[in-house]
Amino acid sequence: MIIDVVAALMVHKQQVFIAQRHSKGSQGGLWEFPGGKIDAGETPQQALQRELQEELSIRASVRDYLASSRHDYGDKVIHLHGYLCHWHGDPIRLTGSHHQYRWLPAQQIDRQFLAPADLPLLDALLQQQEHRN
Repeated sequence: MIIDVVAALMVHKQQVFIAQRHSKGSQGGLWEFPGGKIDAGETPQQALQRELQEELSIRASVRDYLASSRHDYGDKVIHLHGYLCHWHGDPIRLTGSHHQYRWLPAQQIDRQFLAPADLPLLDALLQQQEHRN
C-alpha cells in the first residue's frame, strides 16, 4: 500500500521547524517535518494547510514544491511530498502526534533521529540553501 503524504518545511529566521513524534506511535521518537496524509479530493496544498491547523493549530501559506521521497517502512510505503511553507506567527500548540518541537538551522538537524522519509527533503532544503548563498 502506497500512502501519499505531505510535509511542511517551514523556515523562519534561517531556522527550520521539526517536531518529535510521540514514542508510542508510528515512527515513535523520531523527528520529522510536520504534515500528514492527503485525503480524497484534496490537493497536496490543501492537505498541508489542514494538517498544520490540526496538528499545530497554525495557519501557514504553502509555497513552492521542494522535493518528494518514497520510503518503505515494511507495513506501508510513504510517498512524501515536501513544500516550503510560511508560518504566519500563530502560537504553536501541539495537538496531534507530536510531543515537542524545535526550530533549528537545517545544518544542525541530526540525521540519525530524523524519520527516513524526511531525509531526502532535508537534503533538498540544504541544497537549495547552498545555491542561495
